[in-house]
Amino acid sequence: MEKKKIGFNRLVEVIGKEFFEAHKADAVFGYGDEDMGLYCFLGIDLHPELRTLCLSCDIDEWDVYATCFVTDNDVIMDKCKLPQLNM
Repeated sequence: MEKKKIGFNRLVEVIGKEFFEAHKADAVFGYGDEDMGLYCFLGIDLHPELRTLCLSCDIDEWDVYATCFVTDNDVIMDKCKLPQLNM
């Protein structure tokens, strides 16, 4: 399986598949090569009617996000801001 698909699947798993499915219309996935491996980002905007977020926005502007690095042998989790139970 290619690295970007591995990263995407892991980030969906970390955020929660049900939560992602409920908000996938307002989700953005991006990736890029870094020294540590393939960097993957999955962000979800819970207020799309109020603003327009994009990959170049500051990570803390996203309501929910998860990031990781996919290496040849592993997925290394990085920063996350996960959904609250009451969302």
